[in-house]
Amino acid sequence: MAPVYSSLCEGIEASSLARSVSGLNHTWAAVQSLHLIAMAVMVATVTLFDLRLLGVALHRVPVSRLADRLLPATWSAFACMALTGGLMFIGKPQVYCVNWVFAAKLGLIGLAGINMSVFHFTIYRNVASWDGSSTTPLSAKVVGSISVILWASVVFAGRWIGFVS
Repeated sequence: MAPVYSSLCEGIEASSLARSVSGLNHTWAAVQSLHLIAMAVMVATVTLFDLRLLGVALHRVPVSRLADRLLPATWSAFACMALTGGLMFIGKPQVYCVNWVFAAKLGLIGLAGINMSVFHFTIYRNVASWDGSSTTPLSAKVVGSISVILWASVVFAGRWIGFVS
């Protein structure tokens, strides 16, 4: 671990917020539980949307309607995950700062964000031309496939954080 990161992590660990998050077992358990519930909601909504893009489910539902219905839950769950994930980091920074699986998880989340941005800023712009069709363009299927793989990898990495140092 680089000295700057070590000092930063030590500073976070010494904070009163870190002590309050990690010092009470019930607080820690509640934060982890909220993180997992939010993850379940977010991964479920993203996967449902991706399955529609892949042509596996909800063939009769227009993609735009599904996006309108799922995106609020997806973003709310992501915000909750970011907040609770940040609290877990603050509660045990020395664990997370040196954990390569945690770094990989953050990288996978970043890649998932890039994949989502590619979809929304390119492919989805033309949704009106294929919205009502039961089949989606190949590019949408590719993005949906990548999304499923990335989010499954994020979940897998998140589960392994506690077992690797």
